[in-house]
Amino acid sequence: MKKLLKFAILFIVITSFNLLNLVQKASGIGDVDWLLLKENDDGKEWVDLGSIKKINDNELSVLTKYFQNPSKVNLKAETNLYVMRINCDNREYKDISVNGIPSFKAKWKTSNDDELIDVVIDKSCSEINS
Repeated sequence: MKKLLKFAILFIVITSFNLLNLVQKASGIGDVDWLLLKENDDGKEWVDLGSIKKINDNELSVLTKYFQNPSKVNLKAETNLYVMRINCDNREYKDISVNGIPSFKAKWKTSNDDELIDVVIDKSCSEINS
């Protein structure tokens, strides 16, 4: 039983490292070309222009960086990296990775008029279509 548990843990660790490596390669983390898209009271949103990859006719993936301004609720500033999958036709997105950790159960959603997400969708879709 202990050997099976050790094997399972080893398998999970190796799989996690491989997935992280794949996400980093897919998102172009090595050579980033950050472009500040928008800044508002919530924070700042960047997109890595070199990471925009067309997946199929209407979908793409892109690496983004979001800096969340400190607020009354969250007193510390926070920066997060997201690999987003965007459907340009439907203007929907899902975060398939957050800070290098895959989100296997990510669901498609709309921006709900979040101007920082809207600007990522607009810029990424225009880059892939130009």
